[in-house]
Amino acid sequence: MADIFAVQDEIVEAIVGRLFFNLQDVAGVVRGRTSTTSISAYTSWLRAGAAWRNGDEPGARAHMHEAIRIDPQYAPALASLGLLYAYWRFSEPSAATDLERDEQCRHFIARAIALDKNDPFVLTSVAASLLLIGDIQDALRYSEIAISISPRDINVLVARGMIVSYAGRHEEGLAMVERGCKFEPILPPAFLSSPGDCYYLARRFDEALTAYGALIDPPYFFRLNQAACLAQLGRTEEAFVMARQKPHAFDVEIYARNTVKLCALPEDGRLWLDGIRKTGLLASSSSL
Repeated sequence: MADIFAVQDEIVEAIVGRLFFNLQDVAGVVRGRTSTTSISAYTSWLRAGAAWRNGDEPGARAHMHEAIRIDPQYAPALASLGLLYAYWRFSEPSAATDLERDEQCRHFIARAIALDKNDPFVLTSVAASLLLIGDIQDALRYSEIAISISPRDINVLVARGMIVSYAGRHEEGLAMVERGCKFEPILPPAFLSSPGDCYYLARRFDEALTAYGALIDPPYFFRLNQAACLAQLGRTEEAFVMARQKPHAFDVEIYARNTVKLCALPEDGRLWLDGIRKTGLLASSSSL
């Protein structure tokens, strides 16, 4: 018994030592593969990723803009920036800015794919962006190329699953998202929305509700999606209470329209529209 802690310390030191050198090797490989020669651009890209993981969208956009200011040919940063603009249309939907953000997204992903058609990160970011701006066929095409190159990459797997789900292959897409998410305990907000969306599309509203509730202090649209789940489950009063947390500037009609555009199947679009209408935030007289 007296030797237990000594042995434990030896094991911990051995593990830490192995991890340290393995992580150094991995960092060297990643650094060698990055498409920028600028350490400053790479640092800004890393900072943007950290901000994104922590749910800081403005910080992520600012750091990513800085990365491409330093190196305008930095394809992963351009692809990431396109995705950030596409995602912004859902986190803060507005009729005044929606078209501009769509155009900015298209601009950045076109530049990214022109620079690098072989990087699975670039391909996946472009595919996810295309999904969010309603181009499901091109999203499928780019995500298929990415997963053929890097089938075990969590980022690639989750994005592919989300796209496949919105293409109408609900259970297939959900299985991919579940497999990807279980390997990574600390996921950014966009990743946590993926299983929620896939469960909702598969008509598994209880599980969708749990998935959306996994994030602390999420963007409001998570709450709206939760409210739609509650409404679909017949828990109308709870849905009303949650939906009323809406920020004044959040345009529900733009959000609903953009969400419907993601869906390849008309019945999936109607399912989202029905859930959002049942929250009481979208008038039945809406043109949608």
